[in-house]
Amino acid sequence: MPFQVHPGNLEDLPLCTAIQWHALASNPFWQVHFPNGGTQDLQNCMTYHTEYEFNNLDMYVFKAVNTSRPNDILGYAKWTIEEGNLLSGADAGKTTTGEQTITTQHETATHSPSFCPPPVADENSNDSVFKAWLPEVMDIRRTYLTGTRTIMLDDLCVLPDHQRQGLGTLLLKKLVDFADNRSLPCYLESTPVAFDMYLHQGFRKVDEVEIDLANWTKGYGMYKTVMMYRDVSGALDRQRDETM
Repeated sequence: MPFQVHPGNLEDLPLCTAIQWHALASNPFWQVHFPNGGTQDLQNCMTYHTEYEFNNLDMYVFKAVNTSRPNDILGYAKWTIEEGNLLSGADAGKTTTGEQTITTQHETATHSPSFCPPPVADENSNDSVFKAWLPEVMDIRRTYLTGTRTIMLDDLCVLPDHQRQGLGTLLLKKLVDFADNRSLPCYLESTPVAFDMYLHQGFRKVDEVEIDLANWTKGYGMYKTVMMYRDVSGALDRQRDETM
């Protein structure tokens, strides 16, 4: 096999951030949210944000590499074990400064919607589209991340030149193996492009959120986020699919 998946470490996170920007450069929501692209200031802020999560939350990073060049990261997946106590109610997900709040087993972590403080966010991102998208998404997250320990897939990104080579599936299989070994359900938010890949690993669609990006940028249209869930029995669905 030309590719392998290994655990990531703190030193890998800046490169993972760069991969994320390359992988999502053609994503319409990403383009509207970050009209100036992946500026160095934004990448630095997002790396700092991920490093904080890596050090303080129950978060895991795995990287896909070329077997003959193991130092070259071609893609990565990042997930967090949520402890089932995501805040609920009208004020859930907000602090007095309007930031999103997620409670994990370690501590409460606050995440700015833009990942960056002003003036970096003001100069490089259009946070109004994110803030319009977020409330409905948070309501759905509360439905599936409250009451039981659940793995939330935060990122699964592969460099454009290495997409459609099986790297995404390798990374996803690492996630479901991780979940099955711990008898934990999984939750994720997908673009329609990756929908079939998740279905083949035992995920099912549970909801969706649509937003009209033309309200922020002319020339864009409706953008759909698909919410998917894989309960513990998803391991049986996966085994059945692999034998068919």
